Amino acid sequence: MHELPIMEDVLNVVLDFGKSHKAKKIVKIKLQTSAASGIIPKWATLFFKMIAQDTIAQDCTLEFEMEPIKIVCRNCSQKSEIKTNPPVFVCSACGSDEVSVLSARKLRIESIEIL
Repeated sequence: MHELPIMEDVLNVVLDFGKSHKAKKIVKIKLQTSAASGIIPKWATLFFKMIAQDTIAQDCTLEFEMEPIKIVCRNCSQKSEIKTNPPVFVCSACGSDEVSVLSARKLRIESIEIL
């Protein structure tokens, strides 16, 4: 349930952006995140809609672009992406579980569409 405070931060950023650009409405927010962040778009969207009530972002659409988790094997140096859910942290080349995660736990506002 860490999505709620994260989406509160997103809302504050987009409202500040809207205010500084004299927006009447926030139409769409594109968010880029890593699967390593643990953010579940369904919950993030639900919380955002709840906290955006009575703001210029209340009817806005959230669009998520999820990047896969990137790892590198400490045994064979192979880089690969984890696309399973839940993630299985093993090397796709040699099967070793001695891997390092290269992806950041991030959430980035890619764009904000306003009227």
